[in-house]
Amino acid sequence: MKKLLIFVSLALFFAACQDKTPRQAQKVIHCYAETDTPWVTYIYEVVGNDSTWVEERWYHENGVLQLEGHIVDNQRDGEFRGYYPSGELMSVGTFVKGKRQGKGKIYFESGKINIINEYCDGKPCGMWEYYDEDGNLVNVREY
Repeated sequence: MKKLLIFVSLALFFAACQDKTPRQAQKVIHCYAETDTPWVTYIYEVVGNDSTWVEERWYHENGVLQLEGHIVDNQRDGEFRGYYPSGELMSVGTFVKGKRQGKGKIYFESGKINIINEYCDGKPCGMWEYYDEDGNLVNVREY
């Protein structure tokens, strides 16, 4: 009985002292076959024994970030950014509950606007504007 009481006391002590400070952990989901470089990683917020998927990151084969964005309730939610292998910003768009929503932009690698687009409930909508490298509007398409 005395040993049981000591065991229970120690178990309660360690449970009470368990660290509840949030920390992040990264899980590599896929790697490039030839280089074993991470391709897709998920970021989790870990509190004690519980973990929640909070971010998604994709990488180019050269190791440069390709895509990043937040996850809410296991779905893309919020702003996502895409990058060229050089690291330059390629695109910015928003997701709501896993579907593209609202205005987005695609850039040339030079940093100039290529396309201004819009999505409604995951589908192209509204007016899409297409620009050339010199910044001239070259086409408009309505969805």
